[in-house]
Amino acid sequence: MLSDSILVVMKLRYLHVLAAFALAALLLSPARAEQKIGMPDLGQEEQTCLPTSTTNLIVWFGTHGYPKLIKPGDSADDGYIHTLHAIMEKTNARYDFGTRTDAITGGIAEYIRDAGYACDVEYRGLDWNKVKSPDLLKDPDADKYKDFDSKTPEAFSQDWLSTNSDPTKGFILLLAYVNFDEHTNSFSYAINAGHAVTLVDSEPDTILIHDPAHYDSMPGRKILTPNLLTGGVLHLPGYNAPVSGLMLLSGTDLETPPDATVMLTGAVCVTMQPDQPAVAHVTTSAGGPNAVGGTPTGTATASSSPATPSAPASAAPASSNQSWAMWLFDLLFKK
Repeated sequence: MLSDSILVVMKLRYLHVLAAFALAALLLSPARAEQKIGMPDLGQEEQTCLPTSTTNLIVWFGTHGYPKLIKPGDSADDGYIHTLHAIMEKTNARYDFGTRTDAITGGIAEYIRDAGYACDVEYRGLDWNKVKSPDLLKDPDADKYKDFDSKTPEAFSQDWLSTNSDPTKGFILLLAYVNFDEHTNSFSYAINAGHAVTLVDSEPDTILIHDPAHYDSMPGRKILTPNLLTGGVLHLPGYNAPVSGLMLLSGTDLETPPDATVMLTGAVCVTMQPDQPAVAHVTTSAGGPNAVGGTPTGTATASSSPATPSAPASAAPASSNQSWAMWLFDLLFKK
């Protein structure tokens, strides 16, 4: 009879053979979507989640056909830091306050235009134009964003995120931390701040993101489960916003405040247009008075440097089949 140790070894080898066949099947079968392999995983400093998440996407575009988007530096990391600081300037982000939501789309579009590329930058989600609340801190540059927040944004839908498989498109997801009242089927803010993360891949039952609220020693790569909302409202100052079509996100820890949950309130889609003149078209701004801040606690969770990539951008895009194989490989062997 075989010893118990030999049986254990044989079982382990059998499992690895099955995993190999599964990977081979994925490589040979049609893929459902393309994950953005090589997406940087930069860590934010203070309240800079929006420009840091945007830099993840901008650097990915820069290493996939749009090299002028990445600022020069003494090293790749140094160039990423310069890129982050430039995006902070364009979106008027502040270490002490975060980013005005009505500066997001216009600032991103201006950065891409100044680099010599054309693009479309579109926000879909809650209509922040209907919110009536004073700015917590006076922004001397607020008037420059008025042209971007006058349009009513289109409603967000989860299907929109599936276009992330297009290598010329990418998304920044805007989040809020909310409490739910089951008696009134309504939500309210748990903290008066938002958060922003970079979309890596989206499936109907799984969303893969890079969350900038992390230390350099810890990855920001998180797998989330979306839960589609079919009704209810979010109580905002002077406005009860319908949330049907938006999503609650659960799964990997997002450092949510006690008894709160995470709501996806909208998304910003950046579409690169390399064959167009170097002008940018902004469909609508994220709008509104609420700042997209940093971490849920409002304190710094990043390292002493503004951004250090824990996942360097790859030199060339991977195929969609390879992306699913890599995801399965992560789940099987990297835990």
